[in-house]
Order: sequence, then C-alpha cells, then structure tokens
Amino acid sequence: MQVLLNFFIKHNHWFLFLLLEGISFMLIVRFNNYQSASFFTATNRVAGDVYSMITNVNAYFGLKKENEELLKHNLDLTKELTELQEQLATLTAREALDSNAVYERNRERYLFNTARVVNNSLNSFNNYIVLDKGTADGVHPEMGVFGNDGVVGVIYTASEHYSLVVPLLNSKSNISCRVRNNDNFCTLQWDGEDISYSYLIDLPRYTKFEQGDTVVTSGFSSIFPGDIPVGIIDRVEESKNGMFYRARVKILTDFASLNSVYVIGNRGYEEQQELENKKP
Repeated sequence: MQVLLNFFIKHNHWFLFLLLEGISFMLIVRFNNYQSASFFTATNRVAGDVYSMITNVNAYFGLKKENEELLKHNLDLTKELTELQEQLATLTAREALDSNAVYERNRERYLFNTARVVNNSLNSFNNYIVLDKGTADGVHPEMGVFGNDGVVGVIYTASEHYSLVVPLLNSKSNISCRVRNNDNFCTLQWDGEDISYSYLIDLPRYTKFEQGDTVVTSGFSSIFPGDIPVGIIDRVEESKNGMFYRARVKILTDFASLNSVYVIGNRGYEEQQELENKKP
C-alpha cells in the first residue's frame, strides 16, 4: 500500500495534469455546441460499432445451436425418406398379403442416431474416422454411417463413448451397390489413390449403365437400406480379365470437410446374421 501511495506522490503532477485536461475537455464539450455535437456523434459511432461487434459475436456462437437444429431436422427428413422407400419396396407384397404387420416391421426397421467426427484420416491406404458416439449411445459395430451427401462407411468397433468407422476410403471397405434404375448389384472398392474416386467392380457386361448414372446402396445387405446415394459414374473401363466392367465412381461425400454424420442400425441385424450363418 505504501508503495502505491509513494507512486501517486511521486507522479502527482501527471495526475493533476490529466485531471485538469479532463475538466477542460468536459467544459469545452458542455458549453460549445459544435464540440458537443461532434463529441456525441463520435461516441454514438463508437457505441454503434461496439454493439455491432457484440451482435456478430453472439450470432457466431449461436450458430452451434442452429446447426444442431438443422441436423435434427435433416435426421427427421431422412427417417421420413427411409420410411417412404420401405413402403414403396413392400407395396407389391402388401397388396397380396394382410400386410399391416409387414408394413410396421419395415417402417420401424432402422435405428437412427447423429454423431460428430472427432478424427478423420485421409492420407493412408486404410483410412479411418472416429465419431463421438459409442455403445452408451446405442452405436455398435456393423452399423452404417452416412452424411447429407451420401454413404460414409461402416462402424468397425465401438467403445462406451466413441466409435471407429471404416470409410469408403479404406482398402477393406466393401459396400454393396447398384446403379440406380438397375437391379444388378456389385461391390464398391477403393484403390487407395484419389480420395474423390472409388470403383465399382464385377459389373456384368449385360448391365445397362453409362457415364453420369447415380450409384446407390443395393439394399442387399443387413447394414444399409437401399437407395442411399454413393456416387456418380465418371468413367467405364474393362476389368482385368475382360469378363466384367469396372466403373470409376465420383464419391458424393466430401471426406475432407466431413463434420456431422448419421449412424443407422438395422434392428433385425443379429437375427438376419444368425439365419445367414445357417445357410447350407
């Protein structure tokens, strides 16, 4: 305390000078119309800039809530789209059978969850993605992962609060696909080179498709429902043995900017796998 008092005493002439300057400034502003108007104009401009900055900062931090609301809205729309696709796929069976139970079972076939990407590998032959949801959130291995643009990959393993995804950009990824408006299914595999492209392999030579056609999930697996977009056919080639076609596919998902995804689980996955394991 004594040191502070000594400081004020030592420099009292400066403090007296600043005090007199402040009083002089106040008198000039108070008793001179022009200076008073200029002062208030300047202060209003500064106050306006400050308020504008505060508004921009609040708007920026409010984006997180708005993004979460948009993500939830997209999830609701995705659920509705999946239900409509399931209804369309089972329409013929419903006309022939008492199908209330069939309809309800298909409508409720899939579980949906949202997740955020916390780690993303792009420069490896076997890339991976880490999500912030795990078994505590109902996320388990063999669940599908997709984003707003299309398929992302498949859950490989999960801990309590995190999960590891094998994305399309992984040499071990094998996604059952088909060309839209075509019933012939094939497999999508990545060759480890360009992160924007993957390849459809084993396309039968009688399959009708061309450059620009959309590639979607086939629905012939227990992981993804059918018709989720995967990519666009960019180029058609001959396979190495000449018996099939090989098509380069422009992947719709932008893995370099991937932030939020959906996790989809087949409620009947275990039952289907148990049955398939009993095949002759």
